[in-house]
Amino acid sequence: MINILLNISNFDEEWAYPSLENILTPDKKVLILPLSYNEGWITDAYEWKRKFGKGRRNYEEIVRPFRSYGITDRQIKWINYYTDDEFSARRKIEKADVLFFTGGYPDWMMQRLYDLGIQDDIRNFKGIVMGTSAGACIQLDEFHLPAEDEEPFQYQEGLGLLSGFDIDVHFEEDLVHLEALIRSLEDMGKPIIAYPNQGGVIIEGDHFELLGGAFVVDVNDLNDLYKTYDYLRYEI
Repeated sequence: MINILLNISNFDEEWAYPSLENILTPDKKVLILPLSYNEGWITDAYEWKRKFGKGRRNYEEIVRPFRSYGITDRQIKWINYYTDDEFSARRKIEKADVLFFTGGYPDWMMQRLYDLGIQDDIRNFKGIVMGTSAGACIQLDEFHLPAEDEEPFQYQEGLGLLSGFDIDVHFEEDLVHLEALIRSLEDMGKPIIAYPNQGGVIIEGDHFELLGGAFVVDVNDLNDLYKTYDYLRYEI
């Protein structure tokens, strides 16, 4: 399995393209799993089609980068939470070379994977697993969510495709993200791969390649993180 962790659908840009062009080859069959929205955004098959139907903004945003690698729309299939069941979803997974998880709400995504009964099919998948934001987080055994919009800092359980480290998505050098890095390092002690929107990581077995502005911190970096945090706090 190759795991690709990203933030947004901009992985056809120069910071990522040279590393991905030998992975996302024109012969690849892609399966999109858009399962990470909340109930207020889509509630039925009609609304799903309005959001993800061909030509719609969300469809184009997700598909566009794959076209840059020579992958055509005909090679891209979708799982529809409202019309697919365990058996049809499983058949689509079996035929795919690439699974792509969209960003949004990881808790909703995990619940829908269990609703469809395909979590083990994904764990046993041998191809390429990609995800943006929440779709990257759920690939880990456990991940953190920073405290934002009155939501407390929290940990969530993922699919367990990857272990031994944490990630910090949409990284910016601000108090929210620095606090999240410090908290995760103190609580879990695992290295963290942090990456901004123009960044990500490719993982294959024990080998990993940082993309764009991605970087790694571990417990040895705590003092520097505290200094940066205090500097920003007093500056504000």
